[in-house]
Amino acid sequence: MTNNKKLRVDAILTAHGEGAMASVSYNSLLQAVEYAEARGIEVNKTVVLDNADKHTNVIFEGLDNGTRIIETEFGDQGLVRNAAAESSECDLIAFIDGDDLWGENWLYEAHAYLSANDEKTIAHPEFNWFFEGVSSVLIGMDQDDPRFSTDFLRFGNYWDAMCMAYRSAHVSIPYCKRRIKDGFAFEDWHWNCETVWQGFNHKIVEDTIHFKRRRANSQTIEASGTKSLMPSTELTAYSHLKQFKSAA
Repeated sequence: MTNNKKLRVDAILTAHGEGAMASVSYNSLLQAVEYAEARGIEVNKTVVLDNADKHTNVIFEGLDNGTRIIETEFGDQGLVRNAAAESSECDLIAFIDGDDLWGENWLYEAHAYLSANDEKTIAHPEFNWFFEGVSSVLIGMDQDDPRFSTDFLRFGNYWDAMCMAYRSAHVSIPYCKRRIKDGFAFEDWHWNCETVWQGFNHKIVEDTIHFKRRRANSQTIEASGTKSLMPSTELTAYSHLKQFKSAA
């Protein structure tokens, strides 16, 4: 794919208590940055340490390679991503969790795709390969694929938060707060519903892959185990039907 615009990318790793795994994820980020920069892409490196434990903090002590380090105390993945996007000065945002891995070409290919599309485009990898707690591969769903269903999105999530999007998308539509104790979670699914409702288009970038760690005690597993719900959105509230009823 040919880049039509010179857009800067902020590669943002969010870390909490991943320990040594955060080092592996960070090296994955560095490899993707090196690949992109070798092909003319300007990439900033950011690490957000959110209530990080000492084993995770030590991984990032004394870095002198230009990585921006932010420390927060949210204890919430969505709020961490919001703060990171707000503080960024780049055009594009790419998130990676502190225990996941990017395919080497992800930043370059996603940048190329978004450079050729407008600010309402959100890029996802073609494959998510899950490891550790499970072993499976999820094939990405393109929103323009005839198999895509808005009705399915109301009841199941197509995409996780490890996407690349214009910073403006994250600023205009922030992630909601995770409230598992109150019975609500799935901030990435909520964000996907909100963005689809507001006219964003989730697209698959061919020949890209993310490697997703699925721990037995992950927050996603915890939320599913407690039967948490996604907070209501205009999409899941069938607001378009309410509009039709008002017009009748």
